[in-house]
Amino acid sequence: MPLLRPLSRRLFASRGPVAALLLALSVAAPAFGAPASAEPAAAEQRPASGKHPHGKRRAARSPAGSENGARAAQRDGAKAKAKAPQRATRTRAAKRDEAFRAKRGGAAAEADERKLLSKGAPNRGRLTGAVRLRSSRHLKTREGARTWGLPVLVKALRRAAFQVAKKHGDSALLVGDLSARTGGPLDGHNSHQTGRDADVGFYVVNSKGKTLRTERFVAFDDRGNAIGLPGARFDDMRNWALVEALLQDRQAGVKYLFVTDALRARLLAHAAKKRVPAELRARAAAAMMSPRDADLHNDHFHIRVACPASMRGACVEESLARPACATGEPKKAREAAEDVYADAAAAP
Repeated sequence: MPLLRPLSRRLFASRGPVAALLLALSVAAPAFGAPASAEPAAAEQRPASGKHPHGKRRAARSPAGSENGARAAQRDGAKAKAKAPQRATRTRAAKRDEAFRAKRGGAAAEADERKLLSKGAPNRGRLTGAVRLRSSRHLKTREGARTWGLPVLVKALRRAAFQVAKKHGDSALLVGDLSARTGGPLDGHNSHQTGRDADVGFYVVNSKGKTLRTERFVAFDDRGNAIGLPGARFDDMRNWALVEALLQDRQAGVKYLFVTDALRARLLAHAAKKRVPAELRARAAAAMMSPRDADLHNDHFHIRVACPASMRGACVEESLARPACATGEPKKAREAAEDVYADAAAAP
């Protein structure tokens, strides 16, 4: 097209139609060449800019995208490698749990085979399948105490302690000996051999009537004053609440509450003052007693539950007469007591 321009000028000078046509073509020539020249330029700029209508898809196929993918794969591999020990640890823990459950199931089966049984009399017998009483918020076992017993006794103590705390607040029942794990003779006691006996300390208040928690049993005189603990007194309110909770517990089957006559009288007087129903006061009067051949119960209650119905064949309700009879018991009566124990011990 540039060659046409001189020729078109000469022809235009001649003022002819052909000259006018050639002149128009020379003027339009740059416009026709523009798209052809612009397209290669745009094509040359695409690789430099890295842009494309399908930018994301092409970027993944680019060398940079491949490098990012490789790094991501390495990170995933590192994470998987780090998690592998954790999986192994969880697997080992699961195996240990399974073994523990199997062992516990075996222990439970062994306990079932031993069978829960209070056999013989409170002062001459043994115990199998016992459960242990442990300290809780409202109940504290005395240090060194032997706290194995029948479930009915253990649960009754827990419920009674809770009831006293619920009714009067800020209370913790101090519990001493129940029985040894397998029953039998227990040093310091004439009974406590069959899981049906428990010693529990009295609730104590200070001179201002506030609850006083102690680590040992506190003895009281006939007027309710603490012996060896100046200012402390017998807590009529909470001690009666304990007696009431034990006697009203239908599952417990409490048979006796050994306590001195003077403290028994204080508790019954408190119940009358609080207008406790006569029927309950009569039951309390029958349950609370101070056996002549037993230890002095001026620093604790001695609680005894009845033989469970399922053990009546082997369990003997009352204590047997002591072989070394200090009361001049006839020999024939002692032999009769021995025969009762022998029959109970022979029962399955």
